[in-house]
Amino acid sequence: MQAKTSSQHKAELTVVVIALLAFVVGLVGHLAGASFANSDAFGYIVAPIPLITGLIAFIAYKVAEKGDH
Repeated sequence: MQAKTSSQHKAELTVVVIALLAFVVGLVGHLAGASFANSDAFGYIVAPIPLITGLIAFIAYKVAEKGDH
């Protein structure tokens, strides 16, 4: 069994922080979507949430890939 390197630990922490960011973005999108019937302004918040979540997932993948070595 091999110990993890410093860069692997840093990459894991970075991916965890990115995952928390994705959770918060999704939560905001969900709450804004739930309130969508009350105000049209929330539509501007809800609309880009899938794109933002996809970009966050892509960045997390690249960070995890870089830390895997």
